[in-house]
Amino acid sequence: MKIVISLGSFLLAKALQEQMQNTPAITEVAILGPDGDIRIFEPDFLITDVYTIKQKRPAGLARAKTVFLDYGLSEDSIACMIITNKIDGIMTPDTDMRLLLKAFQAISNGQIWIDNCKIKALVNFADNSKDSVIAGSLSNKEREIVINISQGLTNKEIASQLFISEQTVKTHINSIFKKLNVTRRTQLVPLGIKLRGDLIS
Repeated sequence: MKIVISLGSFLLAKALQEQMQNTPAITEVAILGPDGDIRIFEPDFLITDVYTIKQKRPAGLARAKTVFLDYGLSEDSIACMIITNKIDGIMTPDTDMRLLLKAFQAISNGQIWIDNCKIKALVNFADNSKDSVIAGSLSNKEREIVINISQGLTNKEIASQLFISEQTVKTHINSIFKKLNVTRRTQLVPLGIKLRGDLIS
C-alpha cells in the first residue's frame, strides 16, 4: 500500500508517517509538500483533513482513495463534508493501526468506511432537507446564494461573486433560513447541490 498524507498540521502528519513506516503492509508513505510535490508514484490512499480537503489535488493523486481524518467535527459538518467532497472513508486520530489497515482494505474493495453514528447523521441530514417543494419559495437571488453556500463560500466571497454587499448577503441568508425553517448553513448544502444540478441539466 502506498499512502500520501496531507494534513493541516505538519507535526501530526509526521507522527502518522512515522507510525505507518513501521507497518509492513504499507510499502511507501509520504507527506504532501506545500508545493504539491508527491514523492510517491500513483499512491493508493490520500489521508486528508478539514484544512486540506478543499485544496486542489496534484494530478498524481487523481486515482487515490480519500480517507478523511475527523478531529471531532459536528454531525452536520461531517454530513456536509461527505456530500460536498469525494470521501471514501472517515477515521479519527485515535484509530489504531490494525483498524486503519482494515479500513484501507475495505476501501480498496469498493466499500465506504464510515461508522454508524456518521451514517445516521448523514441520513438525518438528508431527511431534514426535503427541498424540492420548498425551493420554489426562494427568489432567484436566494437560490444563487444557496448554491454558493453549498460550495463552501463565505458571505464576503458570495457578495463578491454576485456583485452585492455583504450585508445584502446576510439579509438574504436570514430570509432563506426563515423560509426553509433551518438554522445552520450546512443544512442548505443538499438543496444547493440539487439546485446546482438542476442548472447543469
